Formats: sequence, C-alpha cells, structure tokens
Amino acid sequence: MTAADQRPYIIRTYDRWIIFVIVLVAGWLLFRPIFGFTIYYRGLSFERMLQLQTAEHYYKKSTVVYPRLPEGWIGLGELYYMWTPAHPQYYAKGIAVLKEGASFNPHNAKLAFDLGRFYFRAHDYRRALPAFLRSASDDPGSVFAWDFAAWSCLHMGQRERALRYWHEVLKLEPTNAAVLRAVKTYGT
Repeated sequence: MTAADQRPYIIRTYDRWIIFVIVLVAGWLLFRPIFGFTIYYRGLSFERMLQLQTAEHYYKKSTVVYPRLPEGWIGLGELYYMWTPAHPQYYAKGIAVLKEGASFNPHNAKLAFDLGRFYFRAHDYRRALPAFLRSASDDPGSVFAWDFAAWSCLHMGQRERALRYWHEVLKLEPTNAAVLRAVKTYGT
C-alpha cells in the first residue's frame, strides 16, 4: 500500500499549475504555425466578405503569431496594394510589410514578386528589378516574374537585358502572345 502524499495542499496544487504552464508553453511553441494559419484564414474569409478592415486586423495578427508564415504577409501586402491608388499612404506601409515579411521568409517568391509590383506601380524600376529577379530565382517557372523583370529593364533603357528575360518567358510558354509581340516590337 502506498503512502498518501503528505505535502500540504497548496504545494500539490502548485505542482499541477507548473505542469499546466509547461503544457501551455509547449503547445504554443508546437502549434503556433497552425494558430497563425488559422488566423490568416480568418482574415481571408473576411476579405472575401469584403470586410477589408477586419481582414487587415487578422492578417496583422497572423504575422505576429507566426511571422514565418508568408501567407499573412502576402495577404496584408496585397490589401495595401489594392488600397494604394486611392490612398497613397499605403504605398509605404505595403513596402514595409513586404520587406519585413521577406526578412522572415527570404526564399518566398510570392513575397518578392509582390514587393516588385509595389515598386513597379510607383515607377521605381531600379528597385523593382531586383525584387522580380529574386522572385524568379526562387521560382524559375514564374512567367510573371520574368515578364515584369523584362518590362523593368525596358523602362530603364536596357533593351538587350529585357529581351533576354522575355526569352526566359518564351522557354516556359512558347506561345505567350504578349511576350511574342514584345520581342517582335523591341527585338533586333
């Protein structure tokens, strides 16, 4: 027969609280990616219902809960991209969000592409080009990254380099009509 626990009640309860805290902390560390994605998905749901301020709230929350989840950064950046024409103050916010997201997810092609689109929209082709090239290096099959890189080069006066990037697109999609027209128009 085992002896009953002779310790005072408060100490036995304290032991249970320690175990409870350990389980909570371990659960948070193990399941944080799932929590972050769940919060992101909630933001996506609100975005689809056109409740954009609420979607922004959940996207921000997702990036705080688990910053290595690129979806939250992408969702927030694309919201800001959408709002930029009507509210230019979102241009700086969008660039900051996507840069921070890229620092946590350095090899995410979509984050780099979205950052390049922000720069391209603002006619800042010198900053757009490295972002598109980074996106193309992370996802070599991205037709849009190569195409935007080519247009960035063309706007900077680098026609030969633009043609080289369009030929990368044609390797991926030989029948791309827009790129075939661009090569015909700007080619030698």
